[in-house]
Amino acid sequence: MVGSRLPLALLLAFGLLMGLVAPLAKLAASQGLSAPAFAFWQALGGGLGIALACRWRRQRMRWDTWHLRYYGLAGLTGIALPNLLVFQAVPHLGAGLASVVYTFPPLFTLALAATLGVERLAWRRAGGILLGFVGTLMIVLPDRGLPASVSPHWLFIALLAPLCLAVGNVYRSRDWPPQGHPLPLAAGMLLGGAAELLPLLPLQGGALPATGTGALLLAAAGAATAPAYMMFLELQRRAGPVYLSQCGFVITLTGLAVSDLLLGEHYSPWVWAAVATVFLGVILSTSSSRKTGQV
Repeated sequence: MVGSRLPLALLLAFGLLMGLVAPLAKLAASQGLSAPAFAFWQALGGGLGIALACRWRRQRMRWDTWHLRYYGLAGLTGIALPNLLVFQAVPHLGAGLASVVYTFPPLFTLALAATLGVERLAWRRAGGILLGFVGTLMIVLPDRGLPASVSPHWLFIALLAPLCLAVGNVYRSRDWPPQGHPLPLAAGMLLGGAAELLPLLPLQGGALPATGTGALLLAAAGAATAPAYMMFLELQRRAGPVYLSQCGFVITLTGLAVSDLLLGEHYSPWVWAAVATVFLGVILSTSSSRKTGQV
């Protein structure tokens, strides 16, 4: 089924929708909304939207131990931690540069799968992973990649997000509940992530939007998240975690384009060359995964 057009369509649609979120997070921060609050409301809005779709389609969410564990761990590794890290970094890096971290889940997913013995790491894939890290170094090199106003440690903080996403990509496939349906699992994943972010809201100011603009930005984030994650776990079920992780290509390109065109973020040719290097590494390391759809 991976060779059909549907997985590619799902991958492109998910990446386009989620590529809008980092720019929305930057705009929300300018309205005084904290990163944990934006991540919480985005996940809650998306999760409730999918839960309503489940009721309309009569697909019941399950609450047994297996499903609760899945909602909690999938929400932690795929929603709460990575989104919190990226949204914290967005005001310091810019939405475009923060979006670059989404090119790394395919590399990290392959490395993790090879470490766990789930997939053999061939020389071609090892070379791709090496190219990915070269691209990262190109971005963080002093006086070449990062703008002078950007602190490199914020990029390293943001780079923890793809590690979390890689763990989540492998976990969701390995612990998929028996007879689990993608739509209820997506709702549970988002609601689980929102529940894990809830305790952080009192620790930072701006838990609620202070302006109508902030509320509209949150509504837009939720409106993008709900349909995106309706497709996300369907793509995982059909194509496997490594193929799924390639949505980072589209997220990065969308985030960079929107940030450049609408937010006035402009990057040097060196940064674009670094992004191209990372993309080449991902293409090398995931080329055979497109054929199999397996980790």
